[in-house]
Amino acid sequence: MLILGVDSSAKSASAAILNGTDGGKLLSEVNSGGNLSHSENLLPMIDCALKIAGVGINNIDLFAVASGPGSFTGIRIAVATIKGLAFGFHENNNENNIANCVSVSSLFALAHNFAGLDINKAIICPVIDARRRQVYNAVFTLKSGKPHYMTADRIITVDELIAELEQYDDMTIIFTGDAADICHDEINFAERKIKVIKSPEILKRPSGYAICTAALRKYNENGAISANALAPAYLIKTQAEREYE
Repeated sequence: MLILGVDSSAKSASAAILNGTDGGKLLSEVNSGGNLSHSENLLPMIDCALKIAGVGINNIDLFAVASGPGSFTGIRIAVATIKGLAFGFHENNNENNIANCVSVSSLFALAHNFAGLDINKAIICPVIDARRRQVYNAVFTLKSGKPHYMTADRIITVDELIAELEQYDDMTIIFTGDAADICHDEINFAERKIKVIKSPEILKRPSGYAICTAALRKYNENGAISANALAPAYLIKTQAEREYE
């Protein structure tokens, strides 16, 4: 099974091709954090990832995408791109409703940056900047090298999150995501008694490989969905929706 995974929910973007057989083998990954917008670089990144892997879009069996939370614009671009590719692949066979897609939480994917690591008594804490001292967040624990939810995806203030993390006084907190440094520095500034590890920069960024591995796990547990069923998961209303009200 060949999986295409993309994530443009944050400032950087990533696309990867994974061979899902035998637990998953990475064939290619392309990352971008430059000046081009996601609308400009995502399709060229996908094309590059396919060429490096030596496969064509018609060889892809499963299309995976980070559906949010995160940047509204970035999420829309990634979801629309994957919907278009998944629809287009089966256009000639009139099978647009075929189940060949997996929607992955961007927080779940960030936690999968640490999948396979042997970290004892660790809490994985993805944090994506939601502005106004708020973050998109979920808390995970690692069990047998796999991240498992301890809280649902949510939006929470930095102060509320740090206060909540104090209950894990026997655990080490590992922040990941584009708000990781903000939360890490806030704990140090306030001299909170929380044990924190500062993640390497590469583990704080969205990863197409993590999208693929998270999608493979979701596929094995729950199967796939159709391109029609793919939808952004913003967690909060868009500005247009708020203004309409």
